Amino acid sequence: NIHNINILKKKHINISYRNKNMKLKDVFFVIVILVGLSQLEEVLGQSNLEPPCRDDPFFQFGTFQWNGKTYTRTCAWLTENANLIDKRKEDWCDQTIGNYFVVHEKCPETCGKCVDRSNPNCSMDYPIGWHDSTGEEYNCNWYAGGENCNMWGNSFPKYGRTANQACCACGGGCTNMPLLFRDSLGRDCEWYAAKPSRCEEHGYRYRNNGYVANEACCACDGGSAPGND
Repeated sequence: NIHNINILKKKHINISYRNKNMKLKDVFFVIVILVGLSQLEEVLGQSNLEPPCRDDPFFQFGTFQWNGKTYTRTCAWLTENANLIDKRKEDWCDQTIGNYFVVHEKCPETCGKCVDRSNPNCSMDYPIGWHDSTGEEYNCNWYAGGENCNMWGNSFPKYGRTANQACCACGGGCTNMPLLFRDSLGRDCEWYAAKPSRCEEHGYRYRNNGYVANEACCACDGGSAPGND
């Protein structure tokens, strides 16, 4: 249920055994939690949770000898010698190991393969006041923290949109289109956004380059937003 999902999002279900003589009811509680986790995909109604973009700390891709010592190649090894960082990345990040893994797939942070999801041209989160289906506290400000977009951005839709569609920080939101729109009197979307009444009074007039504010500006319910197709 929603309560258990929120616990997972906040605490990642950290079960600790504090009492060696655990009572029967405590055992039952742990079983319920584990069963709940096994049904998480069904609860979410989706299977597209994405892990955060992190190097695999256990990944190893060979060893070598140098000055009588044996060294193991890991993601951390790629950058441990400041004088060799560029060379090691160039030599190894695109190498396929054992016909199974490309190094940059296991070391995405170090090899620069993590994708910034944010939308640099985003004008505003859309719809205004969006939060996900698990509670008002899980709004675009919450998703902007840490790896929340990567982990949860495709889940828990609300108002017909997930965080990856609704939030600028996750690559969604609304973008004024054209980006540098000005009406025929030279007024841009920020001018329209300053007072809500301006969209109603002027947004359908003063067409410029084929657009009026009600078509171009997010503040006037125009612009481009994922899910508006």
